[in-house]
Amino acid sequence: MMLNVFYEHAPTHKKRRLHFHSFLQEIHQRIHILNKQLLDEHGRSYHVDTDKSRNPIIRIAQQVSEEVTLLCIDEFQVTDIADAMILNQFFGELWRQGVIVAATSNRPPDALYEGGLNREYFLPFIDLMKKYCVVHHLVDRNNLGDTDKTGIDYRRVRSGVNDDESNNHGDYFHLTTNGKNGEHASQELDRLFLQYQEKYPSTTNEQPMQLQVNFKRTMAVHRSHSDIIARFTFEELCTTELGSSDYSAIANHFQIVMLENIPHLNLKYPDRARRFITLIDELYEAECCLVCSAIDVPDRLFIGNSSEEDSGTDSDKSTTANDNVSPDGTMLAVDVAQSRGTALSSLASVRELSFAFRRAASRVLEMSSKSWWDEKL
Repeated sequence: MMLNVFYEHAPTHKKRRLHFHSFLQEIHQRIHILNKQLLDEHGRSYHVDTDKSRNPIIRIAQQVSEEVTLLCIDEFQVTDIADAMILNQFFGELWRQGVIVAATSNRPPDALYEGGLNREYFLPFIDLMKKYCVVHHLVDRNNLGDTDKTGIDYRRVRSGVNDDESNNHGDYFHLTTNGKNGEHASQELDRLFLQYQEKYPSTTNEQPMQLQVNFKRTMAVHRSHSDIIARFTFEELCTTELGSSDYSAIANHFQIVMLENIPHLNLKYPDRARRFITLIDELYEAECCLVCSAIDVPDRLFIGNSSEEDSGTDSDKSTTANDNVSPDGTMLAVDVAQSRGTALSSLASVRELSFAFRRAASRVLEMSSKSWWDEKL
């Protein structure tokens, strides 16, 4: 909210505001287009070297610096070494060109990509960020190290979900626990989907809708109606090879997204948790309304370890956040290929994942609340 107010009142027309996922998508796409152009012009003998004129990342940064003098990025985060290296070159050139960068993040600069693979290559970017940016902490400084006490969650307040568990999930969030609750959740989703089919009549197409995605890709949407509502299972969206560009296409096409059968998420399958977080971020950025059915309330979906239920292994073999964190809070053995069966290099940071999931849970509560639906539809 604060970044939006700042952006709207900034006295310049050469400005842009993007969510971090959208920003990365655009940079990757522009680099892809430029590389293809260079290949067409110079052939495969053309090589990128240290010359700025031949570095596609530098050239894209220079293009952006001609387009804007202010760049606002929401939810700045780093979880991948390839993205980390792009950011270092890209923002370094932006700042050299005099572009002002304003960003929000759940992590201070020194904690970005914490515990990530080969993080030492990312540290120069942190130094650059602290050189060119003024860091403002928007929570109680006494609680910066306590992830459970980071101030008031205004999304939770706005959605009417309180902490005494008398109303600990949103109005359009349904539990799929055994027995009648599971049947009720399925029936509620069926009822709502049918309601919007009747409310917005259109020609029925038995073939899956082909939704356009970046890089000339398409994805099939098997259950949708008009441009209003789409229905997916958790497996369809979060256990397959989908990413932020796919989720962005969904979020920007449909007003209502239904997500069924969300399981408990843990570190045994960190990619599932990351995809779910990215999906929620894209839906929130596009101001979609959300309907969910899940095995538990949002605050308890991420259980922070490899559960016996999901992994099929003994609980004493699970990998928890504390297993790989030293007493001083630093990650241990992040460059080791395997630790107790979990690839730590793929986690980037156990603590970052846990922190991001708390934000996602808060957003799920808000997007599935009646107050959000009343405002957005």
